[in-house]
Amino acid sequence: MENLKEIAHLEQINSFYEKGDYIDELMIDREIELIKKSINNYKDALEIGCGNGYSTERLHKLFNEFEVVEPSKKNINLLKKRINTIKCHENLLETFENKKKYENIFFLNVIEHVEDPIESLKSLTKMIKHDGLIFISAPNCMSLNRRAGYKMGLLDNYEAFAPKDYEVGHRRLYTVDMMRDHCEQAGLKILNIKGVYLKALSETQMFSLGDDAIKAFMSLGEDVPQYCAGLLAVATKKYY
Repeated sequence: MENLKEIAHLEQINSFYEKGDYIDELMIDREIELIKKSINNYKDALEIGCGNGYSTERLHKLFNEFEVVEPSKKNINLLKKRINTIKCHENLLETFENKKKYENIFFLNVIEHVEDPIESLKSLTKMIKHDGLIFISAPNCMSLNRRAGYKMGLLDNYEAFAPKDYEVGHRRLYTVDMMRDHCEQAGLKILNIKGVYLKALSETQMFSLGDDAIKAFMSLGEDVPQYCAGLLAVATKKYY
């Protein structure tokens, strides 16, 4: 029953993925640029959650074998319009059973949606090879623009949701420390955390500066994740 409830929840927010979001696409492009700097093996990969397929369409071209786990039929339909031949498992991560171990797992902009992030990360540790990499991205509640919003009295606290957070079904926002803590509890070691998009102003204000400025601020944020709108962590299994 809980699984059906969760799938229904995901189907309800599909309208966001249907219409797409330009700034999200730019951030995914930037995430992939950063991911390419860390990948050691292009043999195979698994992506958890595909949204409308924008990230999948770009990532799957990098690997010899590529699979997706996605519980929403509506999202799968959007993905199939982009890549009809993609191997896609219609499952929640919690119910996905596969004995295969992967070289790379992508958990991009998903951890903020799941009911239990630590248990989800533990599931990933069972599917990654011993020397494999897990890429995890999430929105950062301590971004520069949110810090400014709090100082201006526009946010009651740093964790407060914006309208877009509700629209896309976020259950939480992250910080650098929170990302490290959740990975630690799940038995993962973070190799590095990079920043995605040093968002200095509101989305409307940033748009007014033009694409070149937005892309420049995305690049500027790489080494100051604590101030960026998005976080990208690269993790591996922890050895004791």
